[in-house]
Amino acid sequence: MKRELPLVSILIPNYNHSRYLDQCIQSALAQTYPNKEIVLMDNNSTDDSIEVARKYIKEGVLVCKNQKNIWNRNYRMLAEEFCRGKYFILLCADDYLMPHFIENAVAIMEKYPSVGYVHGEKDFVTAEEELIETDPFYKCSFVAPGRETMSVYMVTTVAHPTQGVVRKEAFDSIGGYDMSITHMNADRSLWFYLSYEWDAAYIRDKMCRIRIGCQTETFITQENFRHPILCHLIIKEFVSFARMNNLPAVYGREEEALKRLAGEFVGYAGGMLRVNNIEKAKAYLDYAQILSRNIVEEEIFFNFSQMVKKGTVNRSFLEEQEKKTLQHQRSYEPPQGYEEINLEEIVK
Repeated sequence: MKRELPLVSILIPNYNHSRYLDQCIQSALAQTYPNKEIVLMDNNSTDDSIEVARKYIKEGVLVCKNQKNIWNRNYRMLAEEFCRGKYFILLCADDYLMPHFIENAVAIMEKYPSVGYVHGEKDFVTAEEELIETDPFYKCSFVAPGRETMSVYMVTTVAHPTQGVVRKEAFDSIGGYDMSITHMNADRSLWFYLSYEWDAAYIRDKMCRIRIGCQTETFITQENFRHPILCHLIIKEFVSFARMNNLPAVYGREEEALKRLAGEFVGYAGGMLRVNNIEKAKAYLDYAQILSRNIVEEEIFFNFSQMVKKGTVNRSFLEEQEKKTLQHQRSYEPPQGYEEINLEEIVK
């Protein structure tokens, strides 16, 4: 007798993304994995998100609405209170999935019970539906010891929420999102703490598309300057956790992490210049210098500083730098102790 497939919860947090909801929900419905539930939690949107979402109730989509915008706590509510599945994914409402993502991720976690989460590779897509293809982060698909991945999260997020299918048991075992810092980088915290207790898996094939632009929630937090402070704090939190648990490979990358974060802040300054927010661009450049004094020697820092000083924006330079950032070459070696996997053999 064929064993019943485990339930997967596709959880969609939404705030004012009605423009993209059809594409997002339809990508969830189109998953080749059959045993799934789809829950959309609206964060008190002021657009017509609820009207768009309600079209899919007849297809089994559960649509809920918060009475006020609870920001990132919406993620926690979905994962802790509305998830009934053995596995779940937080599908951001402006992103969308490739059809085989859930099927592939579940097959891996069913074969490897020690794996707490699976990351699928991504491409970016703009508000105008322009596809920006990216190099895969790692050179192959693999399963790896979780603690070997922790040092990677010291210096980069690696994956957005939409890129991760999570084992609910693993999520519950680390206390979910209830860490000492809860913020827009909750996904990075989740990958880090899951990796302390559970193994990790990675699919090199493109499994989703991530929306970029000025209306994403991440950009909004960058604009109100919450994001840089919290990004800095999370590195400090990771270092403290690593020292307490004797993980020198993790806390040994603190200086590198701060230098990389300084570079990211310069990039955020470029984002502020793109929307003519000179004041916030200057604040990001100032913060970058606090994290890394050598950042002033970078050409991009000099050019952005000149724009801030003159109060004029060189848009062609901004566009060139943005494309370079999104399309930089990667394909890194997987973490130590990894096992390369063949998806076709696992899924068949």
